[in-house]
Amino acid sequence: MARRRAKAAPKGKEEDVRTVAMLVTAGIISLVVAISVILAPIPQVGPDEGNQAPDFVADAYNGFGWDEYRLSDNYDWDWNGSSDSKWMLIYFMDTDCPYCWVDGDEMSQLHSQWSDRVNFVTVAAELSIPNHDSTRGEIEAFRDKTSYFGCNSDRDDCIDRPGTPNDWPYVDDRSMTIMNTWGLSGTPVSFILEPDGTVAWNKNKHQGQGGDGEELSEALQRLVGGQ
Repeated sequence: MARRRAKAAPKGKEEDVRTVAMLVTAGIISLVVAISVILAPIPQVGPDEGNQAPDFVADAYNGFGWDEYRLSDNYDWDWNGSSDSKWMLIYFMDTDCPYCWVDGDEMSQLHSQWSDRVNFVTVAAELSIPNHDSTRGEIEAFRDKTSYFGCNSDRDDCIDRPGTPNDWPYVDDRSMTIMNTWGLSGTPVSFILEPDGTVAWNKNKHQGQGGDGEELSEALQRLVGGQ
């Protein structure tokens, strides 16, 4: 008996099968990507080392006037450990803080040494203690080293501040909003951030109780200088 020849599938039906297969494959890929995103660890936000630094938006004085400043605008989100991207140094201070007054010389020296690889930003707070009543005029004078009596707990003219005029932004945080978000209660406190905004160094951890005593200058050399 002659064998029957199998009927060929209609051309349109073959195309339908291929279309369904492509849609199923695309759906599986989308599902895998979605699951990967869902299961990816969410970065912890906070001032501790290894966390994403808390972002903030506030007015900042740049030497010419006051403009909006957003911390995360400085980040390189695609940073892969290369030395091309800039790190960040955040310095929390109070224009009436005597320790911040003394720090003026060190901050000037550090900026001179590291400004080509590190972006500096100062956050000027107003601590709730006697003789710590600041103004924008006082913040400007502290940064620029211009005449304004009232710095250093109302004991000195800002023009006499140690160090040189500071050529970096000073953020107005007299409301203490940023300080509170970062969980800080005193000044001065400094942080070093990796180019993608990850906290790499927290002064309170190293110079507080139980810390290793590492100084800011040493941390910059270890973290940035070795790259």
